[in-house]
Amino acid sequence: MSVVARLLGALLLCALFAAPAHAQNPYAAVFKDQCCYLTLESGEVAGGQFFEFENSGAAWDVRNLKLGIAGPYERDSPFYHPSWYELRRPARLPVQAVLNGQRARFGFAIQAPANVGTQTVYREHFQLVAEGEYWVAGSEVYLDYTVLPSVPPNVGFTSIPAAVNRSGKLEVSVDATDNRAILRVEFSVGGKTFTVAAPEADGRTFKLSVPAEEVPAGSHTLIARAVDRVGNFATATAAITLTLADRDGDGVLEDTDCNDRSTAIRPGATDIPANGVDENCDGADALPLVNAAFSSQWVASTKTTRVTSLKIKGVPMGARVEVRCAKRGCPFSVRRFTARGGTLDLRRQYFRRAKLRVGTTVEIRVIVPGYITKVARYTMRKKRTPLTAYLCMPPSAAKPTRTCA
Repeated sequence: MSVVARLLGALLLCALFAAPAHAQNPYAAVFKDQCCYLTLESGEVAGGQFFEFENSGAAWDVRNLKLGIAGPYERDSPFYHPSWYELRRPARLPVQAVLNGQRARFGFAIQAPANVGTQTVYREHFQLVAEGEYWVAGSEVYLDYTVLPSVPPNVGFTSIPAAVNRSGKLEVSVDATDNRAILRVEFSVGGKTFTVAAPEADGRTFKLSVPAEEVPAGSHTLIARAVDRVGNFATATAAITLTLADRDGDGVLEDTDCNDRSTAIRPGATDIPANGVDENCDGADALPLVNAAFSSQWVASTKTTRVTSLKIKGVPMGARVEVRCAKRGCPFSVRRFTARGGTLDLRRQYFRRAKLRVGTTVEIRVIVPGYITKVARYTMRKKRTPLTAYLCMPPSAAKPTRTCA
């Protein structure tokens, strides 16, 4: 047999036993579902894209089965998003393995190409690929994306009051439109920003309705900022005034009333001691008065007065007692001691033999930390019982006063 004949025979055997490349591909898929045909603004990002397939061939493995860009293969996609698994691979198999007859969904996000000057329709092709082996037969799919130019939205006020009382609601409306969609409208006033994400039923009216007390009183510039899905924005401004409220109707406006929701709390109200409430709006709750009672009996003559009884009842344990005596006839000027509580007999202790001259004063103070000091002052008179005054002395006071607040 000639050399030529032998070569022809070898070639014939190779042709008989060598199958085409596509016949050797063990991978196959059946398309089941997809999402979504979209209209996007240039540069806009959209998630929720997917293709779902059923495996109709060899098992799929997460290590190499991916969703690739096709038509043609291995091209750069104008819809690439940084979340893609690889540059030309939007997604990979979402589970470890998919056997024949099982399904898998490949999800991904896209970003519309930038600098699109006119409305353009893109047909983006995809296909499953077993990396380094084969493109999966039966998985050729595509999605159509309509891309619009990126332009700023339009916005303008349609309803805004000139003045709003802070006891009510601040309600304003704007008309906001875009060639694609408005993502949100931001209303800024008085250092506060409120965001409205959803329009009214007409799809273009955005209404702000918030308690007016969230905005400081005074005259403000209200700014409405409409933002589209790629960050383009437009603004509109209007003047508005927030007036002071009197929510409880007590005649005192909120800038002076420390609780504008209670008629019992306002400047000038009686402050109940030690109840944890500042009723008179002076910045602090009134302190309680020491709960002690004074009793006394006297015998007065032309020149002197003798003490026949001088007691303090209900003295708190640990209270500090001061007994002061001024002018002629005093057996001392000041005596201080800590009481054990109960009833104290000051005559027996200090004034048993005292003859107090006319004009002499005896002052007794009962002092307890965190309380208003209770004071009794007796001023001696000619042939009459002493002039008696019950006084108060707040912790910060230097002298007793007739006012206990």
